[in-house]
Amino acid sequence: MKTYLPVIAIMITLASCKSAAWFETPNDVSNINGTLYLVNGEKLEGKLSVDDGWADGVRLYVPGENKARRYPLHEVKGYQMRSDYYELKEVKDGTSFSRRFRLHFMRRLTPENSRIHLYEYLDKETTHTGTRRERSVTSLEKTYYIQLPSEKGDGVWDIGLTRFVPNFDDKMSELVKDCPALAQKIANKEKGYFYPQIGYSDEERVDILWKIINEYNQCR
Repeated sequence: MKTYLPVIAIMITLASCKSAAWFETPNDVSNINGTLYLVNGEKLEGKLSVDDGWADGVRLYVPGENKARRYPLHEVKGYQMRSDYYELKEVKDGTSFSRRFRLHFMRRLTPENSRIHLYEYLDKETTHTGTRRERSVTSLEKTYYIQLPSEKGDGVWDIGLTRFVPNFDDKMSELVKDCPALAQKIANKEKGYFYPQIGYSDEERVDILWKIINEYNQCR
């Protein structure tokens, strides 16, 4: 089950550069102050823009420069705005054959040193109604993804799809088998350590995953 939220865009008129600034989703950003992190370890401050559709990758207006710098996605690790960090991840169970269209910026919910990472992804979804489909309603679709401890790349998995369910008890306990006490709780379907394929919302699943992640992080 996915969560839908009304679209609320933050829009500010910037007189100095005669352009608008907004943050609608992590993949639809314009002229917002932030920090860009590159794959080569470089960290840059400025006004960030991300184009939904990936036509230009990421643009950065660095203070004192008149022209935006452009960075293709393969050079970008993520970006930060205030206390939120958005990391570029590849959806592993997506239907697209092209990696380019499986890449999305997602808000990382877990600490940087977490052994399992949990991400929140927001995407716009527009539906059309009316006899000629002349009316449209746009909402934000929220889904959650996990990066597994055994995978060192940028791949993530939808928490509600076949990587985890059905048989969450078998699949997740295997992933954390190097922490036997935790793996046993999951295998036993103890309350707070198991969710079925249907009947749970993403928010309920996230609560369970948080409990598992926190305990796994403490198991060294």
